[in-house]
Amino acid sequence: MKIRMYNVGFGDCFCLRDRKKSLLVDFGTSNSRIEGRPRKEAFDVIISDFTTIERKNLLLTHFHLDHLSGLLYMMKHRSSSYEFGKIYLPDVFSSEKMTGTLVLLLLADLLKDSCLPSRQVSLFALVEALAKKPQKIELLSRGKIFEDKYQALWPDNTVISSETEEVYGKIAENHKEIMETLWIFAEKLRKIVYSMTEECKEKTEITETKMRAFDREFRAVRNTLEFAELLNYLDENKVKLRRFKHKISVVFQNARDGELNLLFTGDVQPEHMKMIASNYDGKLPLFEHYWCIKVPYHGTQKYYFDFSEYTPENMLISNGIHFANSKKQSKELRTSPQYGGLFYINDTHMYCSNCDCCDGYQDGCSCKECDIISPAYYKDI
Repeated sequence: MKIRMYNVGFGDCFCLRDRKKSLLVDFGTSNSRIEGRPRKEAFDVIISDFTTIERKNLLLTHFHLDHLSGLLYMMKHRSSSYEFGKIYLPDVFSSEKMTGTLVLLLLADLLKDSCLPSRQVSLFALVEALAKKPQKIELLSRGKIFEDKYQALWPDNTVISSETEEVYGKIAENHKEIMETLWIFAEKLRKIVYSMTEECKEKTEITETKMRAFDREFRAVRNTLEFAELLNYLDENKVKLRRFKHKISVVFQNARDGELNLLFTGDVQPEHMKMIASNYDGKLPLFEHYWCIKVPYHGTQKYYFDFSEYTPENMLISNGIHFANSKKQSKELRTSPQYGGLFYINDTHMYCSNCDCCDGYQDGCSCKECDIISPAYYKDI
């Protein structure tokens, strides 16, 4: 077993390799340049590395561009270079009751604090790319076993639906008509993705003409006065919808306890990570020991979680530099000193993308045992 951790700046990209087949976990960045190189160059190097693997599947933990922009680039510019046997996505598509969550995910990219160029809607961009070349999709939720050896610990659709109802209901009270319009649009996107799964009995015909019509429809909705008023309402009331993409983030571990236990946390919300660790439903306990743990959300302080009780041998922190629009945001996106070595876990090896954005960095990396990927393209664990 080998994990290849790629340097994609402020983003995530890992490849879990074994003799039979490999699983790519996320592929994206929010940086335009990585180590001074255009991100296109970094993407091309990583894609070339992928092509050396015959059997590979892809798992997208959630729909932020720093987790999927590389995939969108690959599908648009290097479509002949990739063949994934299957793509795993968080399950927000298998039931109509999840359509409200999709509405909130669409809105999340369009708020002023979304950090997306030209307010690009990453969820729509992903569905559009999948529609151009339909894939075999499998949806993951708590308890689902995949690749015959991993088990999803999150998302829990019951919890997500409850949290969606609370937020969606408050918004719809004042903006009922536009939210109903967005619901209809989100339901169409849901059916497109669900139709690519084995579970779907009623397949939806997908054509480029239909996707162009969806795009025009969505642009028309976004240009209405009602939509502008909705965005103003969300901004003025500080409704933080961006975190909904974290709420659905896939967390997984090995299905069976062993020597090489993995725990991949995506960008899981802190309150959800605490629920998972407490085994809140009594069904899926964490293991006592892990070979590798990928920490949540680039190792930032807000998402910090103390993994010391699980005695990890290796901790992976995808913490490349993020050029934020404000000093406050830039500070919030730096790596927590609690990961950075001030309170390091004994006998644990740290693998980080970059130490320049770590608050534990003082005249060199302060971790007791560490490996920094920068300026290389990847590091093997």
